[in-house]
Amino acid sequence: MLETLKTRRLTLRPVGPEDAAVITHAVNNIAVSQWLTQVPYPYTPADAAWFIAENVAGRMHARLIWEQDRFIGAIGIDGELGYWLSEDAWGAGYATEAAMAVVSDFFAHTDADGLFARHHTENKASCNVLNKLGFIDISAVTLYSRALNKDMAGRLVHLTRSAWEARANG
Repeated sequence: MLETLKTRRLTLRPVGPEDAAVITHAVNNIAVSQWLTQVPYPYTPADAAWFIAENVAGRMHARLIWEQDRFIGAIGIDGELGYWLSEDAWGAGYATEAAMAVVSDFFAHTDADGLFARHHTENKASCNVLNKLGFIDISAVTLYSRALNKDMAGRLVHLTRSAWEARANG
């Protein structure tokens, strides 16, 4: 079971059945879902129920991002770092703040040498978040957008433990 993480402004807590409505509302927005590979559009309560069940069963490891009592997104590491924010939370630095906490927790609780992430080339905001964290570009990849039902250009990026530790200590 994932533990709840706290940052200066945010609470990142495990997903629960009570979260279905807020998840459905936030991700049922093409501006959000187009950047996610496995998320359909429209996003239904049944999709949220599946996502919640996968997390409760331990097959996925997402935390929900809350700013006080306002739900603003989700973040997790399932082989790679992944995250999304509701459109009304864009541009406030929440993704960077949440990702810093999750990456720090990841390196503190694993012996992994590094962490991968992917982003759509056109998603400049996500690229900026990953750059701020110290991820470096590895290669071009093709990412499928289920919401748009098409392949899109993307980038594979990598963060080494040593780079993360140097950043954290510097």
